[in-house]
Amino acid sequence: MKEYFMIVNPHSSGSKAIKLWPIIKENLEKERFDFEYEFTKGRMDAYYLTIKAIKDRYRKIIGVGGDGTINEIINGIFNQNFANPEDIIIGVIPTGTGNDWGKTIGIPNNYFQAIEVIKNGKIIEQDVGKVLYYENNEEKRRYFVNIAGMFFDAVVTKNTNISKDKNKSGTFSYLLNLITSLFKYKPQKAKIIIDGEIINEKIFTMAVGICKYSGGGMMMLPDAIYNDGYFDITLIKDVPKMQVIRNIKKIFDGSFVNLKWVKQFRGKNIEIESKEKIYLEVDGENLGHTPFKFSIIEKSLNVFGGE
Repeated sequence: MKEYFMIVNPHSSGSKAIKLWPIIKENLEKERFDFEYEFTKGRMDAYYLTIKAIKDRYRKIIGVGGDGTINEIINGIFNQNFANPEDIIIGVIPTGTGNDWGKTIGIPNNYFQAIEVIKNGKIIEQDVGKVLYYENNEEKRRYFVNIAGMFFDAVVTKNTNISKDKNKSGTFSYLLNLITSLFKYKPQKAKIIIDGEIINEKIFTMAVGICKYSGGGMMMLPDAIYNDGYFDITLIKDVPKMQVIRNIKKIFDGSFVNLKWVKQFRGKNIEIESKEKIYLEVDGENLGHTPFKFSIIEKSLNVFGGE
């Protein structure tokens, strides 16, 4: 058995990854990595390949792809019964459009540098989020390692994921869809409960997460610490739409949190209820709708990290 199992998403970054893989593979061999690999063929393939790899006694699993690939790997780890998740180490060689998760935990966007991080073998522990949500009146569960977005963010992410601009940079595609979606979108009323504190507001957008970045480099949770046992929460109330456009630049450095429409919280358990369906995305993957229940699993994931 090889030491590492690589799960390669050839379709990440508009299928550019399939062209990058021979270069990455050659570098891995040059660095004397002992590895097996398999390509994903479609949605949730990385999930099932992860479970199979763990069953086959692999304990070092590397995702070659974007944040969506990593999210499927995480869910494979936390939904299998062959090993304790804490006995597994994951890494990433980024080839996606966003690669937001790695920005917080010190994984470079350059794939050669990311390989060096894995080779160095430094392991960090980070928290993992769990969300219960609904799809076709059935309760479902999803784990995540970066950020969950709701309200306007979920709409923009959905449009970005189906957009023809997906083969462009994640930042460009997200910004384009943010602007084109903005004037059609109406803020929604919701009841939000954060560790027992109740908030009844009309909300423009909301982020709940463990790390700082989403949307291809937007610092939605500037104060997030990936292993402090808390979610960071950013709530943007019903904001005039022209103010969104005027302050886009501030989303990239996190200074938008000082605007009067923005509130920040920290918490371990979050519930969201609404009359209208509010939709959800986690780690850039679109899921179902309200009601939501978030909980945090402290320091439960081992990662080859660069910090």
